[in-house]
Amino acid sequence: MEVIGSIFKERKVTPIYVKLTGHTKNSNWEAVSADRWRKDFYKGLCQAFLISKNSKVPMYAFGYSLGSVLIQDAVEKFKAPFAKVFHISPAFKTRWYVGFITGLFKLGFTFNIPSSNYEDYRAQSNTSLVAYKSMYELNQGLKYSDELENFIFMDLRDELVDYTNTKHLCEMKKNCKFTELKNTPFDRGKKIYHLSLDPQSAGLESWQLIRKTILSKL
Repeated sequence: MEVIGSIFKERKVTPIYVKLTGHTKNSNWEAVSADRWRKDFYKGLCQAFLISKNSKVPMYAFGYSLGSVLIQDAVEKFKAPFAKVFHISPAFKTRWYVGFITGLFKLGFTFNIPSSNYEDYRAQSNTSLVAYKSMYELNQGLKYSDELENFIFMDLRDELVDYTNTKHLCEMKKNCKFTELKNTPFDRGKKIYHLSLDPQSAGLESWQLIRKTILSKL
């Protein structure tokens, strides 16, 4: 995420990185819940708000995947006063099999699913059904009725997020601009299109599109 943060630094915007329980090497899935993630995010939100208020500068939000869900949750529940919000592959509308995985938890299963992500892009080697359930619970209450300016970037081939439904959501939402990425990830034996976080995962063309768009809006 520091690579994304470097874009904001180009405009002298100070990034504050939020660490979510289960998504760091020093935490585990047993401690994960929707409320736990809300608390994780709220700490960073309060810090950013105080800096923004004291310095009299706008506060922006950037979310990737689950992070986007927590940003929208904070906008609706805490009235987070972001000036603009940027999303890459937001997990608002996930593919059908994510709902199937969530259903397994409801049936009483609690196992972990091995991660197919690149090792250097992940904190854990697996993802618990508890995490999918928590993400589902956060998503269930979202209304998307705010009028904040939103910018969404994603690839049609995203393995986790449903492209069509996400684009439709953006079209229905006020002040939302959707940008399709055509990622050309560097060759690492396999390609993951849910990742668009740096030149290596997005490809140079998509990365420059993300970078230039964000810079033009700050």
